[in-house]
Amino acid sequence: MAKLNDMTVAADIGARYGIHPTWNNYDAPVHHIAFEPDPEEAARLREIYQQTASFKYEVEEKALDKEKGKREFYLTRHRGLSSCLKPDLTSECFRHLKPGQAEIDETLEIDMETGDDVFEELGLFPDFLKVDTEGTEQDVIEGFDAMLEKGILGVRASTNFQPCFHGQRLFSDSDQYLQSKGFVLLNLDYEGFGFPRLGLFRKPDPMTGENHRYGILVHADAVWVIKESQLDALFSGDENTIARLKLAAFCFNNFAPDYAVDLMRETAEKGGFSDDVEATRLYQVVRLKAARFLGRYRTVPDEQWDRARGIYKDIFGEELGGGSDFYPQMNKMVNELKKSA
Repeated sequence: MAKLNDMTVAADIGARYGIHPTWNNYDAPVHHIAFEPDPEEAARLREIYQQTASFKYEVEEKALDKEKGKREFYLTRHRGLSSCLKPDLTSECFRHLKPGQAEIDETLEIDMETGDDVFEELGLFPDFLKVDTEGTEQDVIEGFDAMLEKGILGVRASTNFQPCFHGQRLFSDSDQYLQSKGFVLLNLDYEGFGFPRLGLFRKPDPMTGENHRYGILVHADAVWVIKESQLDALFSGDENTIARLKLAAFCFNNFAPDYAVDLMRETAEKGGFSDDVEATRLYQVVRLKAARFLGRYRTVPDEQWDRARGIYKDIFGEELGGGSDFYPQMNKMVNELKKSA
């Protein structure tokens, strides 16, 4: 029997500055397709990533939209704010937080393509979309209209609750559209503050939560995942298991470890993992991520720890070590991963 293909295909639309941090330490085999229409930035991206057997990175110098055609593109003073939409300089975004950075330096006319067309030409199917295109995210997502119904597993997109650009579509549009395609909102990257007013607050560590709320909530990255009923309708057998493993790995890296573990628990209940699946690097990565997450409960050997150990055994068929047995078990898994690299 042929070896199962466990390569995750990740479409990065709006790839300026490189791979999004949530793809760091993904560890499973991944093929990034980065879309960056700026030739200079595209060339820089090609230089900084080294290809391996389990890590591929290629750049498409293309801009994506909901339909094929031409569109005006506004180069702003801060190039990272450039968009196919004109910045609203009176908005909460540019008036308070980024004054002087969104003025238009130059207007270009660029060719636009749809994600469906481009990936059909590439002969690839994206498992996940990451979209950050300064206001046109929903247009880009709708360009994957057909593929969203055929097996895309998750979407991470920059979304706005208050517009920063003229004509910008908001979070409600994206959420309603993706729900109609069989997705559910997993989470928002929101730590309890919008854009602070009056310069009275600058958060030293943006990843640390506080009890206060600041400013008006303007935007946040949102993450949607395919509903399990939709996943099961599209995939069967080992293909279903591989899709679930990819989705679990994605959830671990997008701050939803409990959802990832529950996906694996349900997979085990539905028949578990074949020998071919267990031989994949993807399976080994998800098993290690699950062990690290559930192993946190070992520090207090109570009912929670017993439950965590039971969940791990139900999924993977082996005991999760506690006390001095935990780290040797983790080291063994890590070494197995190194051998499969």
